[in-house]
Amino acid sequence: MKSDSEYFSSTDIKLFELGSKKKLFLILCGSLLWLAALIAYQIPNFNHWLLVSFNTLRTDPWLASLCYYYTKYMLYAIGTPLAILYLASFKVNKLKPYRMVIFLAVMTLAMGIPLVDLLKYYYAVPRPWILYPDIIGLYPGRGSSFPSGHAFQAFAATLPLIICFLTSDGNFKRSREKIILAIILLVFTITLSFSRILAGMHFVSDVLFAIGLAILLMVILAITLQWLLNKGNFNLQKEKLHALVFLILLSIDIIFL
Repeated sequence: MKSDSEYFSSTDIKLFELGSKKKLFLILCGSLLWLAALIAYQIPNFNHWLLVSFNTLRTDPWLASLCYYYTKYMLYAIGTPLAILYLASFKVNKLKPYRMVIFLAVMTLAMGIPLVDLLKYYYAVPRPWILYPDIIGLYPGRGSSFPSGHAFQAFAATLPLIICFLTSDGNFKRSREKIILAIILLVFTITLSFSRILAGMHFVSDVLFAIGLAILLMVILAITLQWLLNKGNFNLQKEKLHALVFLILLSIDIIFL
């Protein structure tokens, strides 16, 4: 009986092509989001004004309940399912071509979540309702406000898949179904990220910075991963070792951070 390495060689381990134009576009997007976050932070009372303007929505029982469950619990639809999907990609043939794409998402999450928590610890920005008593928060969140962990995790987990589904290159072919799936993921990611503002849990600058961080970190890791693949330094055996390391890190992140 043939082993996995015989059925699925290192040449079958592929990532979407990230050409110079795509890299520059993503870097520009991340940089502009950071600039927008800085501007929102620097404009006097802008962060406060934006959150106060949503107070009336947060006092509506139906909208408040919908926003509460969506913003608090939909994050659990990201990390754990992604890890399960990645493990399944070693055995399910239809998932195998996307294994490196899912692995990139796992890497970005596993390395980015501790970075986000380090930034939270270093800057220690209080939650909005602590700084401004007139702001209503839907629930008492733990930790600091800057940057938004929900926004980072949402984009870090889904952005590689979104890019892959919209890519048509030597490894992947774009289709109508993939475009629809990419749009669904993008809408989910954006609404989950900005629901943090509607819920009164984060300032807009927290969310914008976190999205920019997810984009830039994913680009750095995608370039690194593609370089390893091109050099032939990433075979099936090494992948399984790396998979174990990053899945353990992601599990620690999910449980403790």
